[in-house]
Amino acid sequence: MAPTLQGSHALARAVRPTMTLFAVLMIAVPAGGCWKSPRMQSPFTLSNPNERHPITVKQGEALLDLPVSSNSGGLNAQQWNQLYAYLNDYRERAKGGLMIKAPTGGANEKAAMRVYQDVRHAMRRVGISPREVQLKPYFAKWNPAAPLRLSYLEIVAKGPDCPDWSENVGRDPQNLPWPNMGCAMQKNLAAMVADPEDLLVPRPEAPRPSERRDTVWGKYVAGEPTLSKRDPSEHANVSDISQIGQ
Repeated sequence: MAPTLQGSHALARAVRPTMTLFAVLMIAVPAGGCWKSPRMQSPFTLSNPNERHPITVKQGEALLDLPVSSNSGGLNAQQWNQLYAYLNDYRERAKGGLMIKAPTGGANEKAAMRVYQDVRHAMRRVGISPREVQLKPYFAKWNPAAPLRLSYLEIVAKGPDCPDWSENVGRDPQNLPWPNMGCAMQKNLAAMVADPEDLLVPRPEAPRPSERRDTVWGKYVAGEPTLSKRDPSEHANVSDISQIGQ
C-alpha cells in the first residue's frame, strides 16, 4: 500500500508543473491578443478628446465673389447684404488687409469698377479705412460675368473627421474608449467657436470695474461700515441675527 501512495505523490509532483505552465499559457494567449488589438494601442486608449481627435487651427482665406454683368450699374440688393456681412466678418476676424481683385480684359471691365465704387462706399459705412485695402487687376479670360473678388486672411479651425463607427459600443469587455469617442464634440466645437485663436491662447483679462471698489475703499479709510445698505424686506444676514435680543 505504501509503495502505491508514494507513486501517486510522485506522479502528482511531476504533473503539477505541467498544469501550471498550461494555465499560464491559457491566460497569456487572450492577453496577448488584446495587447495586439488596435484598441490597446495609442491613440485609441487615450481618454482625452483633445489628443484623440485634435482640432487643427491654421491660417485660411475668406473669399467673396461678386459677379458683375457687362450692363450692371452696381450691386443688387442681395449682393449688398452679402457684402455687409462679409465686411463685418473682416473687421472681427481679419489678420491683415483686404484684397480686392477687379477683372480686366472682358466686356464687364467698366461695370466692375462701378461695383468697386459701391464696395468702397460700404467700407466707409462700416468704418474700414482705404489704407487697409489693396486693389489689383486680374485677367478675366473674356468672361462676360467675371466677378469682383474680395479676400482676406483669417485664422480658421478645422474639426476632425469621424469616419470610424465600426466599434460595437453595446458590448465592450475591455471597457476602453471607442475610436470615435469625443470626435463629434470636437467637430462641433471647431464649427461653433467664434474666434479660433481662443483654442490656441486665452484672451487677456479685461480691466476690473473700479467704481464699487473705490466706494468700499473710501468707506474703509473713513472708518465707516463697508456693507451695502439692505432693504428691511430683504432677508437678514448672520450679523443681523446675532444682534437680536441684545
